[in-house]
Amino acid sequence: MQSSSSFRPRPDMNPIAPMQPKSRPSPKALCQHTLLEFHGCDVKVLSRVRTIRERMLAAVTAANGTIVKPVFHEFSPWGVSGVVVIAESHVTIHTWPEHGYAAVDIFSCSRKLRHAVVRETLRRSLGAQSVSAQRLSRGLVPPGTIAQRLTGKAKAT
Repeated sequence: MQSSSSFRPRPDMNPIAPMQPKSRPSPKALCQHTLLEFHGCDVKVLSRVRTIRERMLAAVTAANGTIVKPVFHEFSPWGVSGVVVIAESHVTIHTWPEHGYAAVDIFSCSRKLRHAVVRETLRRSLGAQSVSAQRLSRGLVPPGTIAQRLTGKAKAT
């Protein structure tokens, strides 16, 4: 048995360097999900289901969304929730007029829908004093995975 003081690494071996993982193709996102927080909004706008519906439909249309079906509900004593189902996926809103706050989710699997246009159109039409946004890549899958499952064939490299 060798003592630790007599151990000598081979010249091609660096005992301190981390092992490099094998290179893999980068996963591709199937969808983009944007979470928006609107603060300091007009309380009257946030309270009215008809107004919220009109402004959401205008924002989706301005952003190149293809509207399939809008559904909105007004809560008592206040607040509105709604979803605009679009060919690209959906855009939702939930309002808290008593706090001047609205939460909006934009979920799309098409580059055609312009998330920034939805954000800016709603910022103006809700009278928001501030907006924060988070964008997430959803459905991260390695390249070729879906094609292999659908066709039963491995993708040529």
